[in-house]
Order: sequence, then C-alpha cells, then structure tokens
Amino acid sequence: MRLIVLFVGFFYFSSLVGQSVNDSMGRRVADTTGSGVVDSAKIEKMETIEIKVSGSLIENKSDRLVYNAAADIMAKGSSASELLAKVPLVDVDMDGNVSIRGSQNLRILINGRPSGMMAGNVADALRSLPGASIDKIEVITNPSAKYDAEGTGGIINIILKEVKIKGTTSNYAAGIGTRSANFSADVTNQNGKTGITARLGGHFWRSWGDGRTRRTNEINGIDYLLLQNNSVNNWGGGPRLTLGIDHQISKKSAINITATLRSRFRNSDNAWNTSTGKENDPVVFLWNQATDNLTTGLGMDLNADYRKTFKKPGRDLGISAQYTVDQDNTDYELHRFDSIGLETRFEQSRNIGQNREFTVQLDFTEPLTSKLLMESGLKTILRSVNSDYNFDSMDYSLQRLASIDYRKNRFDYYQNVLGGYTQFSYNASKLLSFKFGVRAEFTEFGGRLYYPTEDRYIGKPYFNPIPYFNVNRNFDGGSFLKFTYTQRIQRPSLFFLNPYTNFSDPLNITTGNPRLNAELSNNLELSWGKYGKTGGGGVNVYYRNTDNAIETIRTIGKDRVYRTTYGNVGLNNTVGMDMNANLKTGKWTLNFNGGLGYVMIRSLIDTGSIAGLSNKALTYNAGFRGSLKMKNNWQMEVWGRFNAPTISLQGYSMSWFFHMVGFKKRFNEDRGGLGFGIDNPLTPQIDIVTRTQGTDFTFYSMQRLNLWGVRVNFDYKIGSMSVEKPNQVKRKLQNDDLKKAEGDGAM
Repeated sequence: MRLIVLFVGFFYFSSLVGQSVNDSMGRRVADTTGSGVVDSAKIEKMETIEIKVSGSLIENKSDRLVYNAAADIMAKGSSASELLAKVPLVDVDMDGNVSIRGSQNLRILINGRPSGMMAGNVADALRSLPGASIDKIEVITNPSAKYDAEGTGGIINIILKEVKIKGTTSNYAAGIGTRSANFSADVTNQNGKTGITARLGGHFWRSWGDGRTRRTNEINGIDYLLLQNNSVNNWGGGPRLTLGIDHQISKKSAINITATLRSRFRNSDNAWNTSTGKENDPVVFLWNQATDNLTTGLGMDLNADYRKTFKKPGRDLGISAQYTVDQDNTDYELHRFDSIGLETRFEQSRNIGQNREFTVQLDFTEPLTSKLLMESGLKTILRSVNSDYNFDSMDYSLQRLASIDYRKNRFDYYQNVLGGYTQFSYNASKLLSFKFGVRAEFTEFGGRLYYPTEDRYIGKPYFNPIPYFNVNRNFDGGSFLKFTYTQRIQRPSLFFLNPYTNFSDPLNITTGNPRLNAELSNNLELSWGKYGKTGGGGVNVYYRNTDNAIETIRTIGKDRVYRTTYGNVGLNNTVGMDMNANLKTGKWTLNFNGGLGYVMIRSLIDTGSIAGLSNKALTYNAGFRGSLKMKNNWQMEVWGRFNAPTISLQGYSMSWFFHMVGFKKRFNEDRGGLGFGIDNPLTPQIDIVTRTQGTDFTFYSMQRLNLWGVRVNFDYKIGSMSVEKPNQVKRKLQNDDLKKAEGDGAM
C-alpha cells in the first residue's frame, strides 16, 4: 500500500517535469505505466535526457506545503535563507532568524533528518547552504506522529537535489554581490547498482549598519538615563563538502551512506559610545568601546540508511543511524577608551562549545487492508553539550593579561530521548481519508557547572504522549477541506541553556538558563483550498496554545546592568489565518501569501519582576512574487515581503520590508545561465525598532541596516544522463512521513 502511495506522488511530479527523478529522500526512475513496474522497453528507446523543472512553484499537500525551489529562476545565486523568505507561512528577519506564525521554536531538517549544522547558529547555517542545491522546501505546521515531537512552531524540511539515473553529470554555479557570494559544484555518477555523489559548496555574507539605544531605569526613586550610539559590521560564511554512496544490495534491499563535513565562521565588529546621567539632566560621557567577536566552527554528519521490502506489497522495513558532532570556538576582544582616547580596559574571552548527537531509528510499514496502512517505529536520541569558557583582563600595572576567575566556567549537559509511534492511514474513499496516531517520548536530562563550586543537577524526567489526527475531504473540481490536531514539544537548545555570559557590552548582558524545561503546545488547524494546473489558493485557520513557554526575561539591577535570560514563565495563545494564491500562464506566474494573527502572552510567575505581566498584539505578513519568461530565453522575477512586529512577553520588535528584482539569461539549450539581481532598490535602508519594558525600566533600540545590494550569478551543467534499465524501482530509507496520500486535494 505504501509503495503504491509513494508511486502516485512520484508519478504526479513526473507529469510536471517530463521525466521523474527521485529527490534526495530516495528518488528513482518513475513508473510510466501506472502498474508499479517500470516499462523497460520504453526506457531502452531513451538514449539521453535533460532534467528540467517546471510546474507550480507552490503546492499544497494534505499534510504540508511545498515550495519547489528548483522552479525558482533566482534560486541560483541565492542562499537557503533567501529562499525561505519567499515561502508561505515562513518569516525570515534581517538577522536570518526563521519563524512560522511568529514562533521561532521550529525543527529544521535536511533531507528529512536533523542535521548538526542546524544545532548551532541556524541563521548562519541557512546562509551557508546554496539555494542552487535545494530541490524543495516543505513546511509542515502540524506534523504527524511519525515525526519527532520537537518544534512547537512546526517543521521545515529542506530537500536537496539528487539525480539518481545512469551516467555522469557535473553542475557548477557561482555568484557574487555586495551583500553575499557563493559557489557550488557537484558530480554525480550512477552506474549499475551503485551511485556516488560529491558536492562542494560555500557561501559568504555581510551586513552593516548603525543604531542607537535609549534606556531608562529607576533606582531608589531616581530615574537614570543611558544613551548609546553604535555601528556594526558583520560577515561570515564557510565551505561545505558532502560525499554519498548508495548501493542496491538485492532486488529488495538497499543501503545509503552519506558524510558531510562543514566549517563556518562569523565575525561581528562593533563600535559604540555610551553616555549616562539622571533623566532630564545633561548626560555625561562614559566611554567609547570597540569589540571584535569571531566564531569559527567545524562539524560533521555521518548517516547510514538501510531499507528492505518484502514479497507482500507495501510491507517495508527501514533502519537508520546518524552521528553528528559540531565544535564552535567563540573569541572576543574588547577595547575601552576614555574621552581623550586613552585605553582604560582591555579584555578577551574564549568559549569552546561542542555538541554531539547519536540517533538510531527503526520504521516498519504494514498494509493491513487495501484501505488501511499502519506505520510504527522506535527512535532513540542521545545528546551531549559541553561549553568551556574563560575571561582575561589586562593588568596595566604589570602589563599582562590576568584571568578573571569569577567569570570563567564549564558547562556539561546531556539529554536522552526515547520515542515510539504508531499511526494509521485510512482511505475511506477516493474523496475521504483519515490519518491518526500517537507518539510517546520519554526525556531525561541533567548537567553540571564547575565554578566557583561544582554544581550537579538532574532534571525531572518527563513523559509525553503526543496525539495526532488528520481528516482530508476532497470535492469534485479539485477543492479540499482538511482538519488537523496535534501536540508538539520544544526542548531548549544550547542557545537558551548555556550559562556563558558575553560581556562585550557590560551594561547589556545575556546569560542562558541551564535549568530550563521543555514547553508543550496544542495545535489545531482547519484548511480549505483548490489548486489546478493554472493556479489556485488556500486558506488556513489555526489556533496554538503553548504552556510552560520559554520566554525572554529582561531586568535591570541597582548596578544599572540590563540583563537578559530565559525561563519557562509564559502562557502563549495564538489564533490566526494564512492565505496563499498563485496564477500561472505559459509565460508568467503570480504568487501571493500572507497571514493575520493575534498573539496573547501572559506570565505564569506570581512574584518577581515579571509577575502579572502580559502582552497582546496583531501579527501580519504579506509576500508577493511574479516571474516572466521573455524573448530570447530571458527571465525576470519581482519579489517582496512585509512582516509585522515580533511579540514577546515584555515588548516587541518592529516590522520590516524586503524586495528584489532579478533577470536571468539562459543559453546553450538551458545548460547554463547568467543572472543579475538588485536587492531593496526602493528602500535601501530599513530601521528595526525594539521596545521592551519592565516594572522599573524602559528600553528602546533602533538599528538601521543597509539592505541595498546587487548580485551576479552564473551556472552551467556538463555531461548527460541516460536512464538505466533497472530490475525494480529502487528506494532508500525515508526517515520521515513525506508522502502523497491517496485522495490528496493537490492537483
């Protein structure tokens, strides 16, 4: 049953591109007969083929929304971060932070699997992934029981391109611009039962701007004022290498092994001046300061997947294992000067952080009847995190650096998850289908701090049964109506846990909370839509309730230091509506996506600085994309997106707008292309405003970013491919639930 369902999805895609090639989740030669068996006679007549992508840019499936990045004419020369900014339901802010419906608590997967590259700075990881290597981006707001329960906001699955047919090809692409640059090269060889793939890529980005901060706080009945003006220059990037091999062991079993090695760097140079005094009195110069923050990292993913099919059609067994390790070294230097330019302070810090994760998963699929499919599995995840940091300060009397012992520490943390699931897919008719199941996850965690005295702690283990229910009703004419309910868990990442404190601005510091617990959300969604060959649209109405929510906590003490940390202190209720529409003709396509929501957050704490706090506001976003095929193989694209403020318990960040115009010329029978793009020509600078307040303080920050830029990119393909005569349609392990169910409303 499952094999037939998978085939239906692949056959649909083949009708769009002319020749179907399995994607990186396990694509192979498509069945052209509708019988589940490849027609080898037809294949023998095809000496060579060219893989071309056409069809809808956006598709709505029964359990996910799909952005066909391979159909985006400007994908080559972009990064994954820039492509995500175009995807309905997804928001990407100016710092590269990704959210869905206002929540950044997401699970980002690469080819259906967690990736170590997403365990650290997600914004940097997405910038480093070339857009030309991406086939599809799938947005799953309410994942089924087969997925890990992690990610209250949902799942984003980035599927990389992979061609698995006989022959050898190579693809090359490069781009350069005022704000970013990239390069990529890949070689694929498929011969007989074995396929080998090698990919090399890299990305460079930069951003710059200036801003100002105004902060007031009350101490013993006296109001104090602090003013700061700053300038910032950020840049980063890094190369990435992937090697993969897949082998057909027999007619009913196959294995795939993939290794990815990546490095990354990020630098932030800041300069600012600070003045302070009593409010309504003239302020007094405090200091000028310059800081240099540099992070370098090295990581590896190693994956092994094994799949076995049986005589009974649809019975399927998959075993997968993954090991990831990432190490980041973060260094910063601080130089402080007085009013006449003399250095009054010099300090430096080094933080060595390492993440390790080992995962083993078993999946089994069994068709119980012609209409009922059962899927079940087990999974274990073993995570460990280590962070070791120290601070040194210049002793000017001795002219040497001395350790600041009270600020150094070492943090060890572990988290072990054991999960299992069972779910059923029932096709009551061609127009009505159900999917329901439950996932159970048991989590244990603990940690240790070493200074000033050793502090061990073991968190209280928790058990979460995660229900899932989906009903999909199709109607004549292609429209559909579906309802989904599920729960989600958000476990805190190292970013929130790490007690490391960055003192680059000693009056504004941030510290993690190693004792955070997971948050739990209930998600309901009702969707309606209709899609056809020339376009369509959809509307989603949703409600999300998040208990024990991890919220940012900001306070100011008598030392007038603005402190930021995190706690399980919030109750978040969000209700809203998303809309998307697209229209396509032979020469042009138009796409619109937008949303409107209402967020209500209140504190669960009865005492302290956040007792009784609450916040509520409207959220909204809108995006537009238009592309046009012109004469002589020229293409044009116009794209823009507007996002509303981001809401937190104590404040909000203001809205922003980004847009782009691009042109591309295809040549040599579409084997190559040369493109040119302009970023933000109408609004070359934007102001990002953040406001927060507490019981005795107010905080206002405005950062002006320069977003105008130009880019030029080039791509070319060498070689050709022929379709091999296979003994069967090959498959490899899929570590997710990304399949097209029978009766899907998408057309």
